[in-house]
Amino acid sequence: MEQIRAIGDTNPDKALSMLDSLEVEIRGERKYITHKYDLLRIRLNDKAYKLPTSDIMIKKLISYFEENGSFTDKQEVYFYAGSIYRDLQDTPRALEHFFKALDYAKENAEECDSNMLCNTYSNINYLQYKVQNFNEALKAAIKELEISKKTKSVPIIPFSHIGTAYQALNNYKEAETAYDSVYTYITKESVSDSLNQVLLVTLLNDYSELHKMEKAKECMKRIKGNPLEGKPSFSCIAYGEYYRVLGITDSAEIYYKRILDEGPDLYYKYDAAKLMFSMYNKVGKYEEARKYAETYMKLSDSLDFGKRQELAASVNNAYQYHLDQKKEQDLKEEKEKYKSFTIIAILTGSLLICMIYIFFFKRKLKHQKEVDALSFALQRVSNDGEQLRKKIKQKEKELNDSRMSLKKSSNELDDVKQKLLIVNQELEENNIVLKETEKQLEEKKEQNKTFIKLLHQSEFEASAEDVIKAVRDASKGKKEMTMAEWKQLYKAVDELYPNFHETILKQPERLSEKEMQVMYLLRIGLSKRQIMNMTDMARVTIWRWEKRFEWV
Repeated sequence: MEQIRAIGDTNPDKALSMLDSLEVEIRGERKYITHKYDLLRIRLNDKAYKLPTSDIMIKKLISYFEENGSFTDKQEVYFYAGSIYRDLQDTPRALEHFFKALDYAKENAEECDSNMLCNTYSNINYLQYKVQNFNEALKAAIKELEISKKTKSVPIIPFSHIGTAYQALNNYKEAETAYDSVYTYITKESVSDSLNQVLLVTLLNDYSELHKMEKAKECMKRIKGNPLEGKPSFSCIAYGEYYRVLGITDSAEIYYKRILDEGPDLYYKYDAAKLMFSMYNKVGKYEEARKYAETYMKLSDSLDFGKRQELAASVNNAYQYHLDQKKEQDLKEEKEKYKSFTIIAILTGSLLICMIYIFFFKRKLKHQKEVDALSFALQRVSNDGEQLRKKIKQKEKELNDSRMSLKKSSNELDDVKQKLLIVNQELEENNIVLKETEKQLEEKKEQNKTFIKLLHQSEFEASAEDVIKAVRDASKGKKEMTMAEWKQLYKAVDELYPNFHETILKQPERLSEKEMQVMYLLRIGLSKRQIMNMTDMARVTIWRWEKRFEWV
């Protein structure tokens, strides 16, 4: 399987044939091997540009490797899950899985697959650019370039992505610098002819859009072949833009019309119609300009750019939710860390106190025995003059030394008590930090709750455009909704949430019209202030009903 994987990097179709020959043998192996086999098949299909039709298999693989896989396995399975959802046009879920692939790669930085990490950032750049989130697309492209340099691979694609993102953000100087880097690598490094031609056509279009015509002409000299052969939609756009900027409208018109007449991609047709309108309007051919204006307006309706903006908002929200989840997890881990530290500190302090008590108790007992021994010796001393006095003086000196030692031990005990006081103060400070961390965690949970409400509101607005204006005006207190508008609202919500009305009918108590209104407004995520404006009910009643209908 490892040999097939290596072959698949250059010849995925051959690798797939080899993989098929192992099917019977592999199915008799243990589960880890069979799941690695299925993941390898998904990898090879992706490299062979075979589009998936469902996500059933990748969901199964994610579930297995989450419990039984290494960090490298998890990075790979989430990367190809993102690729599948990308091909299925599910941009939010594609981004979600690419972000998880990044997380596992960062946790296992030393052993992660660097090429896969670079491709992960490349895919994030593509998806963010697709939904017009150009700032995030630029960040991903810069990360892609950093990893490409670390792995010492040719950074042509990352520079191209950076230039495109800068151009979309109207930073034309930075965009030109990035495109210059691509051109330098094409002319100085060893690049395959097919990739070389694709990049030259791309640069021709990019330099023409930036009105850097000297550089565009250099690209034109290096391009081989006829751009009108086959179905070269992008080549026609690039050549058309080149001649349009030069003012050669006849040549530009040939390429643009080829796209409009035969091009399969609506986006290229839209760009071609818009550019032809701009070109004819600029030279004063208003009848031709009007014709192409109508064409690109029709294509605009077909492409539904409003839906693209809504998709962009959904992607941004999904990305922010991912970050909030990660931050919330970090706060939980920090909380557990402080709890563990507090418990360890308490146990250490208790153990230290016990050891100190035992030490000083033994020492005191030892001194007491010495004093008792000295007293007993004094009682047995004879009353001989000088000898007795000498012995008494000697014993008194020993007794004084013992007392001084005992006093010194008492001072050491005071020092230990002072250190324990400092430890207790540190424990109090840690408890304060712990409470602040718990407070931040609660705030994050409240933010997520608000975010979910906003998503409900967004869902409602996208599916019930007929009653939006009436609901908005009523929620701001500008008007009262009629019974017909209420019925429209009920119908719209029932279509959006088919099981909702059945759930209401199953409630044990009989509901009034006002209660029905409040329940439907809660379902679409309106605030208590908006509900008060629409129903003209008391704040206390709204608050009490919200608690009562919390299941909504």
